Amino acid sequence: MPVPRTSTPRYPRLRNRLAQLVSVIVIAISTGALASTPAYAANKTVSFLGRYKGTVALLINNGAVSIPTLRGTGSGTLVGPSTVAGKGSASASAQCDPFTGTGSIAGKHAKIDLTVVQSSTQGCSSGESGPVTVTFSGTAKATGGTGATKGAKGSLKFKGTLDLKGTSGAQNGTYSVTLTGKLSVS
Repeated sequence: MPVPRTSTPRYPRLRNRLAQLVSVIVIAISTGALASTPAYAANKTVSFLGRYKGTVALLINNGAVSIPTLRGTGSGTLVGPSTVAGKGSASASAQCDPFTGTGSIAGKHAKIDLTVVQSSTQGCSSGESGPVTVTFSGTAKATGGTGATKGAKGSLKFKGTLDLKGTSGAQNGTYSVTLTGKLSVS
């Protein structure tokens, strides 16, 4: 009597390996181990708070104000202990005037590049001569960043004071400023 033929897989080892591989892939996907990485990193929004103090060099000449140097130190979200650097310009035609400028906040592992939005700024002097305090406020747009603030975009509102000894010629003053807002970073 002939022995009945049972159906056996043609390639039993290959089928077992494929079954194991499929099991591993299913487990990896369900646990997130093989999550796909998109071509771009998803941005996250973070709240920013920074406080800085420093010095400013100004030249006030016939209604024009140039600010060739702004430097300071302090600390901010994502950048930690950091320095501020910038430059700008304004007119000095009234008690309160708009101003513009560019700058950056740089920490050990991050940097944020900023541009002041002139239409939202205001600097107001406490007087027309002698020692004055200039209160200033406005918005700075983040135009990029590196490290923990890579690709920084968003707006930071700022508010501060600047103390000057005079209202004409070359002036050096001290300032303090607080920046708050939300940034989108990669």
